[in-house]
Amino acid sequence: MAPMAVNIATATPVIEHCHALPINRSEWSSGAQTAHHEVLGELDAWCRKQDSTKVLNSWIAEEAIRQSW
Repeated sequence: MAPMAVNIATATPVIEHCHALPINRSEWSSGAQTAHHEVLGELDAWCRKQDSTKVLNSWIAEEAIRQSW
């Protein structure tokens, strides 16, 4: 089998970024906001039990909802 050659002219462009949710979290649906709140609560609870920092929890929860919504 011959190797495939891909070049700029024949390559399928990659989608740069696709947002299922608005950039601004205040514009999310109530379901997405509820899911974010629940994930954030679980992360915060885990951090309390582990005596770990909660600094990135909001960002992590937001990314989790964006990727799964």
